[in-house]
Amino acid sequence: MSLVTIKINGSEVQVEQGEAILGPIRAQGIKVPTLCHMDGLEPYGACRLCMVEVGAGKRTKLVTSCNFPANEGLEIQTDTERVHRHRAMLAELLLARSPHVKVVQDIAASLGVEKARFTDTEESDCLLCGLCVRVCDEIVGASAIGYEGRGVDRVVGTPFYVNPDACIACGACTEVCPTGLIQMEEQTKERWRKELSGNERICRYSRMGVVSAKVCPHNYDCATCEVDQSIWDEFGMNAMLALAPGKRRKPEKVSHFFVVEDRFYSRGHTWAKLKGDHARVGMDDFAQRIVGQVSTVTLTAKPGDVVQSGQAALTVASNGHQANMVFPVSGKVMRVNPLLEDDPTVINDDCYQRGWLYVLEPQDSYEETRKLVDPEHADQWLLAEADDLFRTLSASGGAALSDGGELLPNFASNLDKESWDRVAKRFFSKV
Repeated sequence: MSLVTIKINGSEVQVEQGEAILGPIRAQGIKVPTLCHMDGLEPYGACRLCMVEVGAGKRTKLVTSCNFPANEGLEIQTDTERVHRHRAMLAELLLARSPHVKVVQDIAASLGVEKARFTDTEESDCLLCGLCVRVCDEIVGASAIGYEGRGVDRVVGTPFYVNPDACIACGACTEVCPTGLIQMEEQTKERWRKELSGNERICRYSRMGVVSAKVCPHNYDCATCEVDQSIWDEFGMNAMLALAPGKRRKPEKVSHFFVVEDRFYSRGHTWAKLKGDHARVGMDDFAQRIVGQVSTVTLTAKPGDVVQSGQAALTVASNGHQANMVFPVSGKVMRVNPLLEDDPTVINDDCYQRGWLYVLEPQDSYEETRKLVDPEHADQWLLAEADDLFRTLSASGGAALSDGGELLPNFASNLDKESWDRVAKRFFSKV
């Protein structure tokens, strides 16, 4: 992406071309009020509180900064009388609609509005900001709620105003609702208590794909559940907002193997996915396909251990062979995947998601990832690894490819110990 130069209140700033200008404005320490904006969601422009003035001289216009793109020479003013006047009017309208909502009161006060000159005969705590709808669709991927009606009759709701089965009680909508009005999580759990029994009472974290199949033993009273507490301890936030399954990158096939473009890869075929001050690590599809159907997994570290990149992370066993795999990054172990204790074969089905190994607190995320294959070069690296693998297998004499040229499942069962050791040493023993 090319850089362009824009002016923000007279100061020149370089930003990426096409980038929404709200980010660069806030990066200059300038406060811009918003209600409908959230990092990670597509810009919406519903509340319009983020409007700024763009242009030069008398040829200016008001735009919403959350979705207006940066272009070369763009001039932005955030502190004009025109901007303040229009933001104040919007705050008045919001205050008339939702006079008892604290976030509206606070924004109105910050804009010098103490009381609305207008009245709304049907007050509502819903601001129609769309955060709950968009989070459910874009982040969670459930699309359990949406809009009903048009114009002044528009409301947020579910199909036919009934809690749909699509709701998994993740609570993400409640988490982002600025007014606390949306309570889909509690409503859905109450419905489950009435309608489900026995083995039908699947844990909501199983429905989210965070833990393996588990029946809720606590009547959906998640506040008293150790599973709920451990997941909050790990992520420090709502699990769906942390994992964002709705934005999950689909694996891309390179030669005979799959790679996910939001990971960093070690040359020993383990991966690291960084988010905030944590890194989730696992083994990649290349390693899983070489090892074959994993039958046992032995993890070498436990929570609290400090590990180094290149240190043994786990031993996997399959087809009568064993392979030792290494940590891609250094850091403190925060958590190990509890699914592997009950069912290590989860790696076979989902090595990039549910089959992860550890969560680490990296020593230095920047320095650690510099040693790894970055997402931009992962395809090229994996293609070279695939070519090297087939040369190694050809020298070993074991059958690895089908007549159609595809990699045989569990082909490692055809390798003798010497050939297997050669493959394992070549591909699994380095960072």
